Amino acid sequence: MGKQRNQWCRRLEGGEGWNGYLIAENANIVDVGEKADMIILYAHGGSFNIGGPLISLAVFVKWIKTWRHSHEANTHILSLEYGLSPEHTFPTARDNMLNCYQWLVNEKGISPSKIVFAGDSAGANISIIAALELLNNPISYDVSHLPSSLLLISPCFSALTTSQTFKTNYDCDYISKHWFDYCLTNYLGNSNLLPTCPLISPVFNRNLRGLPKMWICVGAYEVFLDDITSFVDKVRSQDVSVELVIEEDNMHNYAVVWPISRNGGAQKAVKYMSKFLYGEEFTIKDEANEVVKAK
Repeated sequence: MGKQRNQWCRRLEGGEGWNGYLIAENANIVDVGEKADMIILYAHGGSFNIGGPLISLAVFVKWIKTWRHSHEANTHILSLEYGLSPEHTFPTARDNMLNCYQWLVNEKGISPSKIVFAGDSAGANISIIAALELLNNPISYDVSHLPSSLLLISPCFSALTTSQTFKTNYDCDYISKHWFDYCLTNYLGNSNLLPTCPLISPVFNRNLRGLPKMWICVGAYEVFLDDITSFVDKVRSQDVSVELVIEEDNMHNYAVVWPISRNGGAQKAVKYMSKFLYGEEFTIKDEANEVVKAK
């Protein structure tokens, strides 16, 4: 892992309300966005309370290698080191992401058409609420366009635990209601926001028209399944393009936590993401066996 970190990632200190890591081939010598076909601005999962920007480093390297092999694509991932609660409450993480996005566009000169907002679990929530903030309050930010797309893995779209699948899938998934409520309490702090507030629960947001296209995946055994399908129905009703993958027999975050992935779910997710980002052509014949392995 130490050798991989030296070769594949480099710490970035924005100095303007964000820090993170560039993950790319030869990250120690290339600049952010240099000769890149796509820059993925990624927020990690961890219930807003735990985790870090390098928790999925090995998975990111697999993605980059696979997409290079399948589409000859040069992908950069900027994994955000956002403020964790309870020390940093809402909207710190969202604002960290927006500050980083403005830096990419205004300081590095990268076109929004080459930037993707992405994340898993709580990080996917941060990504979508950041996009919604840009959509609904454009004059507050020094950027004229939203990112090209959203890549959301097992997203948390609601701060409530009342959906049907939070009951029916509770024994199949590893998300605990007690842990979820505890982390949300830390995240909200003294904000007095209700769980149904669309600023934190995008499934309750009524103004979704104008969001960029999305790719969303969820395991069929996830407690978040109903919230995710409800959100997808709502954005589609407002003419937003969404690709939804419901992977049978899989739990929360199967696409990034490879040891829990069943029936090649994580490997298939790499293929689906590749098509979403870079087009239909995909040269890998056997998706389960030929996904490039990180060294």
